[in-house]
Amino acid sequence: MDIDAPIGTGAWPANHRAALIVMIHIDAPSLDAAEETAQPGLDYAATGLQRLLRLLADLDLSSTTAWTASALATYPQLARIAQDGGHEVAVSQVAGGAVPQHEALLSKISDIPPVGMIESLPSASSSPGQWASRGGGQLSAMSWIVTGAGGDVPVLLTEGGQQTAVIPVSPYWIDTSWLAPDRPLPPSSLLEAWTLSLAAVRSESGLMVVVLHPHISGRPGFSSQIERFLDEAIESGDVWIANAAQVAEWWRCREIPAR
Repeated sequence: MDIDAPIGTGAWPANHRAALIVMIHIDAPSLDAAEETAQPGLDYAATGLQRLLRLLADLDLSSTTAWTASALATYPQLARIAQDGGHEVAVSQVAGGAVPQHEALLSKISDIPPVGMIESLPSASSSPGQWASRGGGQLSAMSWIVTGAGGDVPVLLTEGGQQTAVIPVSPYWIDTSWLAPDRPLPPSSLLEAWTLSLAAVRSESGLMVVVLHPHISGRPGFSSQIERFLDEAIESGDVWIANAAQVAEWWRCREIPAR
């Protein structure tokens, strides 16, 4: 093994040096949840999502939107708008709920079944999910999954003859690490950290996945930092900005000949 070789040499299409996924995680207040357990500011999710979708439309970028069951039930029209705007619509189990429940809600919104799922996001109180613990065969049709595991490039796992790409995420590339209401950092610190991270990912030909929450990053001022970051990625000219399904499919096709 050549320890000096870049992590993902030759990994990305059209000679791009790195790949970037913008993942928007949408949740909504649950009628069953106790008021004190609700996330602060979650009622802003619809407004923030619309601002982020306009921002991405202006930049002509496709993102992955991941919806909890509460979000699908509360904002079905926004899920439809996201899909019509060219964004991937995936499901999220971060707030609980079974996969069939998510699929049933999504089937009322779209004829396209979800091919991706966020099972868990890294935080101080969580650990990556265990692939072997998932049951019911519901994941056999999933092209990609986020388990909370980190890494620099996707990892392919096989279940039931289907190869599913585990998309790596970093706690430092999630907006809640910087803009949490109880301990917010200056928005400029998020931009600086993500800009430095992208430069390093480009030098190593890796993958960067940023996770945005519309009730946080979709607010005035915060969204402008996201826009500046994406502008920098576009202006670099060597970053492939794609949704998770596109990255998973590319990685799967890339790995098959190697095996």
